[in-house]
Amino acid sequence: MSENWQHWQRQLLHEHERICRYYRVKLPTPMLDIGEGLSRAGSWRPIPPPGVLQIAGWLIREHGWEVVLEVLKHEMSHQYVDLVLGRGQEPPHGPAFQEACRRLGVHPRFRRAQSDISRLLAAERDTDANALPVLEKIEKLLALAGSANEHEAALAMEKAGDLMRRHNLERLAHRHRPAPRQSDTAGNCDYLVIDTGRRRLPSHHLYLTALLQDFFYVKTISYWLYSPRQRRHHRAVELLGSRENLAVAEYVYHFLEAQLPRLWRRHREQSGAPGREKISYYIGVLNGFADKLRRRETQSGDRHRAASLASAGQNRGATCSSLVCAEDPELHRFLHDRYPRLRTVRGKARGLFADSYRAGQAEGNRLVIHKGLNHRQGNRGRLLG
Repeated sequence: MSENWQHWQRQLLHEHERICRYYRVKLPTPMLDIGEGLSRAGSWRPIPPPGVLQIAGWLIREHGWEVVLEVLKHEMSHQYVDLVLGRGQEPPHGPAFQEACRRLGVHPRFRRAQSDISRLLAAERDTDANALPVLEKIEKLLALAGSANEHEAALAMEKAGDLMRRHNLERLAHRHRPAPRQSDTAGNCDYLVIDTGRRRLPSHHLYLTALLQDFFYVKTISYWLYSPRQRRHHRAVELLGSRENLAVAEYVYHFLEAQLPRLWRRHREQSGAPGREKISYYIGVLNGFADKLRRRETQSGDRHRAASLASAGQNRGATCSSLVCAEDPELHRFLHDRYPRLRTVRGKARGLFADSYRAGQAEGNRLVIHKGLNHRQGNRGRLLG
């Protein structure tokens, strides 16, 4: 365990430096301790100098690294109050602390007292999905989309898409009026991290995350995330949006990731295509499915309602999802607070094998998102749990 601690301590010190660099704050490197037998997830004390920042061992072992980072930033906010603002005499989670949390991009739900954070972590960041009627309706429609009757399955998926569009357009219309900024809440915005477990993302992954942004009302960000169990970094995808949209987008992500190899195996058995053409087939499936969703959206009357939300002469040809995300002030604030200095990195274009790409495109045009009956079907997205 001591060897793990050494790795974890080094990584936490690296994260401390990275957070300071990203948010452009100057904090001295503290003495960093990983503690056992603690009830609290973390703590900060300024004495002895340069201060001691403690993270609980159970937090690292039992939760994802993205949760560890939120707790680390929470404690760094206390450090910021003491050493930068010089307001350590104020209440521990008062105005000075909230100001520090905004400066360091701490998620609003992690800006509370440490005891509250512990209860939040124990609940595994529950999104109260069962309290969202729209999710229950979408799940029922996706269950119907598993019908063996091709017409019934396609109709059920279309109805689920229509329901999502109407829900998001109504949500945006309600929020489109300017509202005062709230310091301790993110409203209905949240984030969800998917650790891919991969050191390198294949080319089709860009198409998959673009599809989520274009049709499922979320923003996507890719970065490196540390794995304390394997003591190395993996590529992770973060989804940002309303909690009901995150639940659907996560489900779709895992559904498509599971379907692509299954469809490829069937195509390869039928056509004898060589393994080097797999990515071309994957991209074809994703583009074909995107074309299907775009056609369906164009046929929907909600398309015109979405277009009316965009600025005159702008965003022409954009999907309802991208228009809603572009016009959502709450999501803009949440994204900017969390990532004030985003940059776009474009991948290199690659040549595609035409036959496999076209075969995948045809399969994508037939693809139906449905609710799996069990985990062996590969549907790891939780939706309602």
